Amino acid sequence: MVGNKLGTYVNKLMTTIVDKEQDEFVKDLAITELKRLHGNIKEFLGKYDTEDEEQVKKTVKQLLQEETNDVKDK
Repeated sequence: MVGNKLGTYVNKLMTTIVDKEQDEFVKDLAITELKRLHGNIKEFLGKYDTEDEEQVKKTVKQLLQEETNDVKDK
């Protein structure tokens, strides 16, 4: 439920920014709020993203091996 409310809120902010009839002051406030949310989301993902560097290297290596095998099969 929280995600849906946040999505609606972000959508309203974006709509405010592109609305040609809105005051520049109101648009600037909406832009500032979106930037704040962006920072909060980025911080959250940095804190809770559990994919570590070793797992990424392993995945890339596996994908490269699969790609090489696909080329050999043709």
